[in-house]
Amino acid sequence: MEIPLKLRLPLILKKIKSFSIVWFQDNNLTNPSPHWYVLIPVPDKSSFLIAMITSKIENLVRYYRRTKQPKAADSLVKISNDEFSFLKHQSFGKSVVNCNETEYLDISELVHRIDETVGFKVETEKVPEYLRKEIVTAILNSPMTSPFMHKLAKAANPI
Repeated sequence: MEIPLKLRLPLILKKIKSFSIVWFQDNNLTNPSPHWYVLIPVPDKSSFLIAMITSKIENLVRYYRRTKQPKAADSLVKISNDEFSFLKHQSFGKSVVNCNETEYLDISELVHRIDETVGFKVETEKVPEYLRKEIVTAILNSPMTSPFMHKLAKAANPI
C-alpha cells in the first residue's frame, strides 16, 4: 500500500536543503493547472521562500506598468529553458522567476497548498550560483517584497 502524498510531503520537503525547482498545482490559485516554482530553504530549516516560474512575461510587464509599479518588471529573473529543459514544453522558450510575489511558507502551509491529486515533483536541486544570486537580488530590489522577505532571502543565500 502506497503512503498518501499528503503524509510523504513533509518528509520530502524537509530533505530540500538548497534552491530547488519543483512542480505542483497550487490550491490557492484560480488557474487549475500545475506550475513550476523556485523553493528557497530559509535557515530555520522548516520554511521556504517560494516564487513562481512563468512564461506569461508580457502579461506581467503590462500589469506592473498599469498598476504604476514599472520597477517591478526588473524583478522578473530570466531563466534559461536550455539550461532547464523541462521548462521548454510549457513556455515556448522563455520563462521568468517572478520574485515580486515571493511568499514565505512553513512546511505545513506549503503542504496544504499542494493539490495531492495532481502530485508534486522536485525537478532539480541544482540551481546555478549565478541564478541563485540573481533571484536573491531581485527579491531584495523588488518594490513589492517586504523587509522581512529581504532578511530571509539574504540569510538563505548571502550575496
